[in-house]
Amino acid sequence: MWNTVNARTSPGSDLQEARPPPVVKKRGLPREERPRLKTLVRVGSLNVGTLTGKTREIADFMARRRIHVLCLQETRWKGSKAREIGDGVKLFYYGIEAKRNGVAIAVSEPLKEYVSSVNRVSDRIISLRVATEDGFWTVMSVYAPQCGCTEAEKEAFYDELDDVIRSAPEGDYITVAGDFNGHIGQDRKGFERVHGGRGFGRRNQEGERIVELAEAHDLAIASTFFMKRESQKITYCSGGRQSEIDYILVRRRFLKTVKNVKTIPGEEIAGQHRPVVADVCIALQKHTKAKREPRIRWWKLAGETQKTFRDKIIAAGLPEPYGHIDSVWASAATTILTCARDTLGETKGGRRGDRATWFWSEDVQKIVKAKKDAYKAWQKTKSLSSLAEYKLRKKEAKAAVARAKNAVMDELYDKLESSQAEKHVFRLAKARHRASLDVTEVRAVKNEDGEVLRDPVAVKERWRVYFEHLLNEEFPRKPKAPAEPVAGPMQPWTADEVRKAIKKMKAGKATGPDGIPVEAWRSLGELGVRWLTEFFNNITRSAKMPEAWRDSIIVPIFKRKGDAMNCTNYRGIKLIAHTMKIYERLLDMRLREMVEISPDQFGFVPERSTIDAIFIARQLMEKYREKNKPCHLAFLDLEKAYDRLPRTVLWEVMRERGIPECMVRTVQVMYDGSTARVRTSHGMTSKFDITVGVHQGSALSPFLFIMTLDTVVKHLLEGPPSTLLYADDVALIADSRAELQLKIQKWQTALADAGFKLNLKKTEVMSSIGGGDAMLDENGTAFTQTEEFQYLGSVLSADGTVDAAVRGRIACAWLKWRESTGILCDRRCSRVLKGKIYRTVVRPAMMYGSECWPVTKAHERMLNTAEMRMLRWACGLTRRDKVRNEDIRALMQTAPIQQKLRAQRLRWFGHVIRRSPLHPTRKAMEMEVSGKRPRGAPKKRWKDTVSKDMRELGVTKDDAQDRDLWRRRTKTADPANARDKR
Repeated sequence: MWNTVNARTSPGSDLQEARPPPVVKKRGLPREERPRLKTLVRVGSLNVGTLTGKTREIADFMARRRIHVLCLQETRWKGSKAREIGDGVKLFYYGIEAKRNGVAIAVSEPLKEYVSSVNRVSDRIISLRVATEDGFWTVMSVYAPQCGCTEAEKEAFYDELDDVIRSAPEGDYITVAGDFNGHIGQDRKGFERVHGGRGFGRRNQEGERIVELAEAHDLAIASTFFMKRESQKITYCSGGRQSEIDYILVRRRFLKTVKNVKTIPGEEIAGQHRPVVADVCIALQKHTKAKREPRIRWWKLAGETQKTFRDKIIAAGLPEPYGHIDSVWASAATTILTCARDTLGETKGGRRGDRATWFWSEDVQKIVKAKKDAYKAWQKTKSLSSLAEYKLRKKEAKAAVARAKNAVMDELYDKLESSQAEKHVFRLAKARHRASLDVTEVRAVKNEDGEVLRDPVAVKERWRVYFEHLLNEEFPRKPKAPAEPVAGPMQPWTADEVRKAIKKMKAGKATGPDGIPVEAWRSLGELGVRWLTEFFNNITRSAKMPEAWRDSIIVPIFKRKGDAMNCTNYRGIKLIAHTMKIYERLLDMRLREMVEISPDQFGFVPERSTIDAIFIARQLMEKYREKNKPCHLAFLDLEKAYDRLPRTVLWEVMRERGIPECMVRTVQVMYDGSTARVRTSHGMTSKFDITVGVHQGSALSPFLFIMTLDTVVKHLLEGPPSTLLYADDVALIADSRAELQLKIQKWQTALADAGFKLNLKKTEVMSSIGGGDAMLDENGTAFTQTEEFQYLGSVLSADGTVDAAVRGRIACAWLKWRESTGILCDRRCSRVLKGKIYRTVVRPAMMYGSECWPVTKAHERMLNTAEMRMLRWACGLTRRDKVRNEDIRALMQTAPIQQKLRAQRLRWFGHVIRRSPLHPTRKAMEMEVSGKRPRGAPKKRWKDTVSKDMRELGVTKDDAQDRDLWRRRTKTADPANARDKR
């Protein structure tokens, strides 16, 4: 997309300065050098007037004019996102109001993958940073206040711009481009270093601000150093007036890298402004398109297609499952994949098309081209007839684009309105959210010393080394006498067990290296169940596993915080073979029958959840507060608990828990020789061994981990509510600070003996009375003391209130709202569909953990205010439209959140009251703390809120024993539409 030319001497170079003598040959003659080829990158700026209806035209303009980065002003778009606009161009925009200001930067396909960060300063300033071969390129798009704005607004703009320019690292190549709304003129007196003397017109007061800004930051106004004809200088034409108010500024010491600056007068995108472009020599990173391997269309495996696939498998025949493990699996995998390709087909691979620009058909392009031709004719003749023709063509083009776009989108939403396609709505919302992220793929990373690696080979090696170190490091531990192996037979796997394991597997998940999903086995029905049963028994008898199953793929997922080029800010998701996951499900079911997990553990245990642990913690804090007694809590964080679990400890724990050695050996076989590769933006890394930890993403790993932790600290478990565990999240509760500190130190010692390590930076303590001496670990290091802690997604406060929890859930709901705005803010999407998205995606995030809250009227108002604002915005309304809340809820088919809160509390109360009196949640609800209530009005308790709810609905505690009756009496349903009623 860029040019390769012989770079000439730039006007900014100092040709008369003394230079070192040229290199000569041994004969004394000058050495002939081959002129180096420079890469020209084109950056442009344009005040577009509005982006509405012009995004595809801008992408086409960038492709025609070979522009890599285009700074846009006066976009008049509200929001802070990114989006694809066609031809691989990605647009980063920011605006506060829909009808004024707004800035954006459009980046072409070769560069968008190297955008490392985006800084949205205001609706007049936006900047982004691009990784290059020699460092970083910082590009800023600015829109200065125009003449009608106040002096205060102008001063504020230039103060902000000063701060942004100063914040750019000294070594960055800086480009500031935009509509400065000022005339710098031809006079360069006093500003010779930054002004080349080849401007247009005379300098005004705003022009003084521009040259003063350039001088303060040593930025050269690039266009003034090039001699151009008048038509290539003028950037603004209106009412017979012509002026130059759009400029491109670069660091003065890099001015010689600028090879050309000019205005393009023949483009008709903005009515009054003309685009200005600059060609600069920047060593871009070599753009290599990531190879997308063709994939089998497994999502088509349904209905008649599923039957056809099964018939082809039966005709081809699966191999006998009794032979050599590797040979049998290789033959079976080949048969399944071959039949799948024949039946379902494959994707083409390569870059995916941009669905948002399907409307850009040949007919639309012809009409838009006619508009551009009419514009050029008018610019050439300046006659009234040509002006009228241009206005007519412009109107026709606008209507054609709107009609084509509406036709495509109407067809899409007609499909989404059907009940069968509702699941695609969530995929569409997720895809649109992913496209709106600033950084989706990073092609440059930093090494351990902070140096940026850009070479594809070096980047892949960095990812490999990082994960190899992460997944193969053990913490020191105390040696322990080995447990005696437990003898005993292992019963063969049955078809019922395999059938149940397949049923538990979720559909639509990413496949492992073999590319065979669980849907393939589901499609085979009983044939697949029988074959897998015999094959799994063959694996168990021979104590061997297919070598293909030992390999896995690690996909780094950015945590959305911190530096995107730092590997530590990524979470590795491991993709393993689905057939191996089915085998793991079988082992998981057998192990759960053999091993009993303590009641302290709420993670990955049937009939226990995060809400159980949150409820117990809140009830305990509430009851201590009621009797004015101190309550001290510690939240322990284990460092890389899954990744650093020593496997020798795991084997010893399994033997200690009485698991037969044959089953221990079966699990060992699954972990022996396991390898992994990392999927990067440059392709796969080489393989490396994994010798420590349990598999992330495995069906068996959660139980293996909680079993190990349960065994390691069994002598410290006191039972709820004193000890609460959710996988590796540990909460300890004590009556005094000294008792809590002793507990922490005992846990720290026990964990260290087994090869675990406390993360002292993330381990925090909280006290209801505050103050006091800091709590120390066994080495004398103080733990962080906090007033609020987010425990399992719900904020616990030291004072026992739920104010912070309510605010936290509202913030989470807004986060989900922003992720779903691709649907919720789409005018073409029906309100029924928007209501469904809100009820299933946004509202659950707001109400998570609310069944444990003793909410007040103030809390309900906060939640109701947030909900109504979301619903109004989804309807395209504000309070100024004076539409009642009841009408908004009817349009969105959403029940009041106060009623949903009450229903959720009563649902949970009925769930707890039906449990055994010995269940931890029941004990926490009914426990009493010794002591007397303090003077004054008592604080509101959860059971007071529930009692009020029951009085309002006319139900009693005894009614909760009948689950169906309780649900009918307490449930609050959302209004149903006509289709739902059918």
